[in-house]
Amino acid sequence: MNETNQEIRLTDFDYMITDPQLQMVKAAIPYLQIPQQRAISAFVKMMEVRRTMNLFQGEEVSAMGINPQAPSNVSPQEILQAIKPYAGPRERNMIDTLENIQLMIQAMQTST
Repeated sequence: MNETNQEIRLTDFDYMITDPQLQMVKAAIPYLQIPQQRAISAFVKMMEVRRTMNLFQGEEVSAMGINPQAPSNVSPQEILQAIKPYAGPRERNMIDTLENIQLMIQAMQTST
């Protein structure tokens, strides 16, 4: 396995659209012949898309914190904090820079 792949974390959303059996199929893909890899990879992704579509038809979406009827009062800082754990080192630096810029803007606004 590639070193960078070991750093990838799954989100709550990932856990909702997959299951251990699908993960086992994914783990076996590198050991198959190229044509089988292609077919099984497409099958796995189709299953995930199907589960995603089913997810948004049911009540599970609310459990994830997504409520389409609720107004969105999420700040950019909250979104940055939510995505930061999944970012690589380069992206984390960019997020830190954006957060610092936002702090400077806020400081300038409160000082005037």
